[in-house]
Amino acid sequence: MNDRLVAGTLDTADCPVYVPMASFFESSDVQDIQSEVQRVLDFDAGLEQLSNGHVDILAIPAAIMHGRESEIAQSGCEVIGARTPRRPNLVLVSGDRLFYQPKSAIIVAELDLVRRQLLRVRSDLAVMAPEEIPLEDPAASAPDEAIERARWLGGLQERGEIDGFVISRAVYESSNQTERRHTLLSFPNERGGTHFLPPPYSDLIALIARPRFPSTISMRVTEAEGNTALWAQSRVMNELDDHLAGIIGLQVRHRQVGSLLRQAEEEKDPILEEAFQSPDGEVLEDEVQVELRMELISEDGRRTLALNRLASRFDYEYAILSTIRDWEQLLKEASRDVPKDHPSDAEAPPFIVH
Repeated sequence: MNDRLVAGTLDTADCPVYVPMASFFESSDVQDIQSEVQRVLDFDAGLEQLSNGHVDILAIPAAIMHGRESEIAQSGCEVIGARTPRRPNLVLVSGDRLFYQPKSAIIVAELDLVRRQLLRVRSDLAVMAPEEIPLEDPAASAPDEAIERARWLGGLQERGEIDGFVISRAVYESSNQTERRHTLLSFPNERGGTHFLPPPYSDLIALIARPRFPSTISMRVTEAEGNTALWAQSRVMNELDDHLAGIIGLQVRHRQVGSLLRQAEEEKDPILEEAFQSPDGEVLEDEVQVELRMELISEDGRRTLALNRLASRFDYEYAILSTIRDWEQLLKEASRDVPKDHPSDAEAPPFIVH
């Protein structure tokens, strides 16, 4: 086999694409595919190059693709899959871990989702967006570009104007930060513990090609877990109201049964354990499972609406669609006013207001 493949890539500060795709094509797994990796100017230019045949495949951050599926179809192209996220978790840049921050410490986070997550863990922190920082120089303002903004925040931290800030791992590395980083893990160390679900499409690279792109190649450049994550997250996000997109935590990943059984043992979760193991300790099902976790947190961080779902990888599509319906019903019930049992009862606000 000696196929010639030209891949166009589009980077964002939070999701670099060129370097990981170039590294992939240089790996031993696809050395028999003659390839060239090049950058494109923006999404529109990349899609035009793909449509015109100047590139054979277009790799972009999945977040850019969201809401533009019709443009892809109209250009005569289609999404063929995705690469598995490697570093979806955000990092706290600070000299201290989150739990060791002093009371009223100023922690800056651009994403509303992250600000709510931080307040859920430490309600005594002063959590704010970059434009809300009480600057010593009132004429100063946060740069618009993500990497420059991270460097600016690093300078504020060095001068003691803030205590820490949250950015992606990619931005941390690109901005040459000197302060320590602490990963905000998506999975708690113990049941009910601290966790930070990443924003939708975090570190997820989508791949677009023209129709009739060779399936033998698409199966090698895409990854099963990435394909699952893109399909599931796209379905979830397309059903959400626009105002929820910035405050929803969402993660989709493959889980091995052995890992789930260890989790059940650590968390003393008999329901999870019995789902995959008989009373005699025999594993009942060894298929890879698809795990979907999503959550919505109130603005003050005090209340969380969450839904977790496991399904076999071979029929997960039906489970995801069912999960979306369940989430809509759950959100509807949790956000409505609680009816009074008696006219004399006090007003009962909704469980969560979004």
